[in-house]
Formats: sequence, C-alpha cells, structure tokens
Amino acid sequence: MVSQNEELQVMESLRNTLLGVGINSKNTIIVTVSTDYSSVVGQYLRHQLTKDGEICDGFGIDVPYPDEIWTDEFIQRVHGMFKMFSNDIKNKTILLVEAGVIRGSNYTKVIELIKELKLDEPIATLTMFENINSKFKSDFVGKYYNDDEEDLTFWWERYNKHWD
Repeated sequence: MVSQNEELQVMESLRNTLLGVGINSKNTIIVTVSTDYSSVVGQYLRHQLTKDGEICDGFGIDVPYPDEIWTDEFIQRVHGMFKMFSNDIKNKTILLVEAGVIRGSNYTKVIELIKELKLDEPIATLTMFENINSKFKSDFVGKYYNDDEEDLTFWWERYNKHWD
C-alpha cells in the first residue's frame, strides 16, 4: 500500500527530476489522465512547475476502467479536450500524468488519439508508480513495483469494483 507520506515523497522526487531537465510552465502543458486517481499529482505538478509566476497550463481527461472499453464517447471526450485546449498546447510538450501505470493500455490509447489529431507537439509521459511488467514504459517514473507481488493501492482508496 502506498502511504500518504510515500505519495508526497514520490511527487517531490518527480518534480525535482522535471525541473532538473528544464521542464516548466513555459514549455509544458500537463494532461492528467484518469482524473479520479491522478488529479493530486497533476495539480501538484502544475503548481510546482510554475516559472516566473506562471502556473503550468493543464487539463484532465478520463479513460475507461479496466472493466470498460474505449467507446466512441470516451474517444470524443478526449479529442474534445485536446481541441478545446489547442491554443494552450501550441509549442509546448504535452506531459501525460498518471498516478499509476499497471498495464499501459490507457497511455497507449491516449497517445494514439493525440496522434489522430495531428498535433506536432512532443509527448512525454510520467507516472508515480509503474508496474515493471507494463507493456508501456513511461518517460518519467517515480517508483517501480511488481504487480505479480503486490497491488498498487493508495492510502485513500477503498474497494473498487472496476479492478475485479
């Protein structure tokens, strides 16, 4: 189980890594993927990447739970959000942010959907916790874990039927 303290430590570590490689509000937009799980890290990074008093632009998108599929409605919502923020995205790196990457299927699909929109901006990915067995490998990872040995569960979580 990820404790509240560990969650905060990982967010701080990721912030330091991003700032260390020059990622900030002037050159990046944060897209929080799966807002119900990832909003804390997304908003934290938006604040922490502030440069010259300018908060990092950003928005959130929701993706299907493991027991759901990518319907046309999900796809249209994602496309719609990227179109709505298209002016904010121009000339910035799109940093996709997740609390956890277990299998990587949502990141794979979101990147595919961004490419369908023919955006020229670079895409980077970040996760606080990534399963070592994930088919998707994020650019920035706070900590790795092995899903065969432990579930990724946060201190604030309760039973969630979608993960059965």
